[in-house]
Amino acid sequence: MNLRVLFKSIKFAFRAKKRVITFVVIYAFLIVMVSRGLSSGVDQLLWLFAAFVLATLYAILIAQSRAKDIAILKCVSWNNNDIFLVMVGEVVLVSLSAFLLVFQVSVELLGLVAYFEPLFDTGFLDGLQSLIAVPLADLMITLVVIVGLQLPGLYLAQRRAMMIPPMRALREE
Repeated sequence: MNLRVLFKSIKFAFRAKKRVITFVVIYAFLIVMVSRGLSSGVDQLLWLFAAFVLATLYAILIAQSRAKDIAILKCVSWNNNDIFLVMVGEVVLVSLSAFLLVFQVSVELLGLVAYFEPLFDTGFLDGLQSLIAVPLADLMITLVVIVGLQLPGLYLAQRRAMMIPPMRALREE
């Protein structure tokens, strides 16, 4: 694995800030919902299917939106594995950013509940904590599940990206 290309692909993902930030928020909600669904034991397959569909959709979206960039990289003789790492880098960036966002919010909510619970016994913070905060074990399991479910989507995106002709970079659109 070419780590230099992987780190460059993470930097390359920052060029598409709107898409990356949007999907970080979507993945954060997905992580919370999937971890709740997996820990409750009810409709686990439904949550796994939802995570699979979203992960596949995002990987295909990367391949479509980066079509011209991929064509340019093919023109300058990047091989298929390096182009695949470009897509993997963005997916890794989004997944880890969403994981860290959910972890940070969970820790902050735990701190708020611990600090303000003796002062205000309204139950609002407890309700907010039970809605958003995710235990660390469930969070780690969900991260592994979501990253694992992204593999088929990345495979489809790679197949789609490999069909992009290098001459597309030279065409005027």
